[in-house]
Amino acid sequence: MPFILLRKLSATFSIFLLILLTPVAHADDASDREVQLILHMLDYLGVDYGGSVLFGRVLNESEYQEQAEFAAQSVKLINRLPEHPLLENIIKDSQKLANDVAIKAPAEDVNAQAQRLRRNIIATYNITVSPRKFPDRNRAQVLYKQLCVKCHGSDGHGDGPESKTLTPKPANFHDATRMGKRSVYGLYNTISLGVPGTAMTAFTKLSDDERWGLAFLASNFHNLPERLDLGRKAWEKRDFQGTVPNLVTLTTLTANEVSINYGDNTRAVFEYLRSKPDALVVNRHATLIFAIEQLDHAMTEYQAGNKSEAQRFAIAAYLEGFEPMEISLINLNAQLRLDIEREMMTIRKLIYDEAPTESLSNKIETAKKLLGQADELLREGKLSITGAFISSLFVLLREGLESILVLAAIIAFVVKSGQRSALIYIHAGWGSALVLGLLTWVAASFLIDISGAGREITSGVTALIASAMLIYVGFWLHDKTHALAWQKFLKDKVGSALEKKTVWALLLIAFFAVYREIFETVLFYQALWVQTTEQTRPALWGGMLTAMLTLVTIGWSLFRFGIRLPLNSFFSATSILLAFMAVIFAGQGVASLQDAGIIESSPVNFVSLPMLGILPTTETLLAQLAVIGILFLCYRIPIRKQRNSKTDNLPPSHA
Repeated sequence: MPFILLRKLSATFSIFLLILLTPVAHADDASDREVQLILHMLDYLGVDYGGSVLFGRVLNESEYQEQAEFAAQSVKLINRLPEHPLLENIIKDSQKLANDVAIKAPAEDVNAQAQRLRRNIIATYNITVSPRKFPDRNRAQVLYKQLCVKCHGSDGHGDGPESKTLTPKPANFHDATRMGKRSVYGLYNTISLGVPGTAMTAFTKLSDDERWGLAFLASNFHNLPERLDLGRKAWEKRDFQGTVPNLVTLTTLTANEVSINYGDNTRAVFEYLRSKPDALVVNRHATLIFAIEQLDHAMTEYQAGNKSEAQRFAIAAYLEGFEPMEISLINLNAQLRLDIEREMMTIRKLIYDEAPTESLSNKIETAKKLLGQADELLREGKLSITGAFISSLFVLLREGLESILVLAAIIAFVVKSGQRSALIYIHAGWGSALVLGLLTWVAASFLIDISGAGREITSGVTALIASAMLIYVGFWLHDKTHALAWQKFLKDKVGSALEKKTVWALLLIAFFAVYREIFETVLFYQALWVQTTEQTRPALWGGMLTAMLTLVTIGWSLFRFGIRLPLNSFFSATSILLAFMAVIFAGQGVASLQDAGIIESSPVNFVSLPMLGILPTTETLLAQLAVIGILFLCYRIPIRKQRNSKTDNLPPSHA
């Protein structure tokens, strides 16, 4: 008994020593070590208090005194937190917790209060309570064998080779009662700070990612394989209630809290995801949780003064978390989709303009609520047969119409001009784009990680290149609008092919017009696939086939119509169409680069017609006006040439 009492006093003294050596928190570093220590103490109190008090009676006097000291000390530490409008309520809650411990309140009440207080501190001071990336389970298992087996045992039962000589005994990770009260974040804090007076030292030499990996690993030793399989099935079928799991909820909610608030089925889902957190990635397009997580990270980075990192997270929230779900959401609630898009654009603008933290926080909270509504909407039901068909039809028509118009126009041109030898270049252009687009998708899905920003940069650059090529070919065609000019061109080129630079321009147009659409089209269909069932998937395939037939029909009709036009009308119509597409591609290209954060986005009060590249931002509109100006100047040159030529050819009496 004296030895146990000495150990308890040593533990208490060690924690107090940590407190004294920890500097007072400042407003800009409230998530540093001192707040982590407060949260660690509250977690320790919530878990161990039940072992010292039962039905108002003290079971272990030294253990109880330690818990009472922790509760009292937490009040003092919380009073040192930075000023905040909610700090007064937090202080009152901490005082109530200390009073309940003093009167020996039931363990379940103390645990619930401690956990609630922890969550309030985390939310109020925006504490980072989740890893920045998914833990590496293989690395965690290697570290566990190297560092933990000697005390906790190979299976986590607390029966390692050195456990017999240790007092107290190492934690048994299979103790369901105790582990039900532990959060992953609590385990992470234990690994980071250690437990003074015990053999559990602080593993400060491990990286943050490595400590998170060990915390996730330790949280799952007690879960049986059949239990994890139950959670997997419920997660994949979206068959659970309550909150949508994400890295923050996985690390901060205890298993008991999940059971009490949402039921055992949801608890099984959380257990499965803690054993395999990267499963969140597989379903992120169906739940929008990735977007919510990235916005949380953006806020944390912005408060820390890391503007570029905050912008990166905000961009990822839109491109990788929300954009792939737009098509599905349009069919369920088009206005909600527009509201989310507007809020997320505003968030990126606020970060760029270095707006006040409170303004950004309010916008992020608004966006998260809207994303939550969208997630609930998407979770409530799958697409109907009609919805699946229309969504599938719309995706391919929207993404393929521009490409088919361009291809039909340039194919009609080479056929009409008698230069069929150039067709092989056009077919090589769109064919290679199709193959490369599918290979890019395969690589992004299975081999390498292509971010949403990378995807948008690729789309933006190819759109701008296509716009430049269309300006060139459109001008070249307009220069041959008049029959005399075209006849002279043919006379000079009898028996020869088109100019090499023109042939390569046609090939590049065919390539870029198709490649920029392929990757996104596949991603959109991936999102739709998640929203369909075995009964509605035939409708998805039917919509895709109908869209393909529609596009082919449009392209063929445009081709046949163009072939039948008189020479002057054909070249005029084709040059105008290509010029029109150049304007569209310019707007879409700039918009993609804005989404990727390469170009600033300045919203204006203007109509939004994404199909025409018209988006309500200053930059996209200026880009389109610039292309229109270039086209106007270029198209005026042939007219002046023709007027001068006619004047030169007039008889002397009319000159």
